[in-house]
Amino acid sequence: MGIFSKSDKKSKSETGTTVINKGTTFKGMIDTKGSIFIDGRFEGIIVASQDVTIGKNGEVLGEIRSKVLTVNGIVDGLFEVDQANILGFGKVLGKMHYNELIIEQNGLFEGEGKKKNSTLSSQYNKLQINEKYIRHDEPIEEQ
Repeated sequence: MGIFSKSDKKSKSETGTTVINKGTTFKGMIDTKGSIFIDGRFEGIIVASQDVTIGKNGEVLGEIRSKVLTVNGIVDGLFEVDQANILGFGKVLGKMHYNELIIEQNGLFEGEGKKKNSTLSSQYNKLQINEKYIRHDEPIEEQ
């Protein structure tokens, strides 16, 4: 018989979910082995071993590191996640480093995103463009 049994292992449900409800403002740092649900306002740093979910009323200003980030409210800051889900009411502003990015219709991501371990690199900055050919008064037309 071993020292550790299967019952010694913590399941996701045993680690719990930290909840910040609508009407609540929290400033500081949360570091949890569980998940976090925010429907209020949070300013600071979040480190979660599981999921971070931002509800429709939720607002986050700060940094988030988690496996999964699901946004249906507003987040503004720096994000290091395995998977980012921006739902229909979600707005994400800032810099994001991710493995997978999913944006639903009407979801918004405005900022800088980079896939983890990506080897792609833009060559645009090396392009020589004559300024006289660029019309700044008209939008670029799709063909």
